[in-house]
Amino acid sequence: MKQYVPNLISAHHRVLPDYFKKSAHKDSKRNVSAGSLLWNALSVVAALVALLVLGIHLGFSLSLVVFAFFASNWGNRRLEQALEFHFTPSLKAGVLGVLSFVSVLTGFQYKDRVAQNNERERLAIIAEQKAIANSKRKEAIRLDSLRIYLTQADASLKKGAYAKAVWLYNQSARFATANESEDQRRLHERLATGYVRTKAYRAAIEQYDELARQGSLTGEQTYQRALCYQQVGRKSEALSELYRASEAGYKPATRLYDKQNPLLRKLLYYQTVCCDGSDSPSNAKGRGACSHHGGVCNWNKPIYETYRKYDVNGL
Repeated sequence: MKQYVPNLISAHHRVLPDYFKKSAHKDSKRNVSAGSLLWNALSVVAALVALLVLGIHLGFSLSLVVFAFFASNWGNRRLEQALEFHFTPSLKAGVLGVLSFVSVLTGFQYKDRVAQNNERERLAIIAEQKAIANSKRKEAIRLDSLRIYLTQADASLKKGAYAKAVWLYNQSARFATANESEDQRRLHERLATGYVRTKAYRAAIEQYDELARQGSLTGEQTYQRALCYQQVGRKSEALSELYRASEAGYKPATRLYDKQNPLLRKLLYYQTVCCDGSDSPSNAKGRGACSHHGGVCNWNKPIYETYRKYDVNGL
């Protein structure tokens, strides 16, 4: 077995005095394996932190990425291969010291940035809470105003102060919203009544039309709209509305409709009636008529057609 014997050749006879010395670089690789693992773990942590802070502070993220590169064995090997030099531990310590200083500086900037973002979020939450509170306060004021005006308007309508009631109802309309269907219906009903009482028939028709669009027009209200149509000279619309109110079962509308559009009849022809009560199939007028039905008992039974004076379907 061969062994290396150190100092076998005297120093002044050596051609390559350093050739047979042990490589310090190789020894360092064997001796710092635990340190390498620590640096590699630190580089992984720095890289992960860099990903987490990337969206908040780019400078801090980049400094951590560069630190992770120089701290890892992989980064050291890439650097040595690219620049063809030995990245000594002392040089590595110096570079990492500078990078640590830069990372600390950018870390303080990152901390300030996070504090600013948190403050902005806090102020945004406060502003949102204030906006919600203000909106609720305005909504409470609106509802109170709506209820007050409606109550006063109903009282004026009940007392017969129709002009004042109309004014109050119009004031309450400023505070009503489309979502409050019941209040809207009540408002249009009362306004229509007030306009009718003050003989503002066209304005009343508009209120009844709005009720019809909402699908809440009753038979009585349809009848009232018909009367308004009559007052403004729209006779055909009045007759159509009377017919609809009558069909809805409102009896005053039926009576007025029968009066304004009475049932008429006209003679169509004369029917031959047999003695057994049947009509002659051919309506024969000569000999042999109803020969199989006991003869003719009525030669000229009048047949009428009943119709309305005006055809509402054609109006």
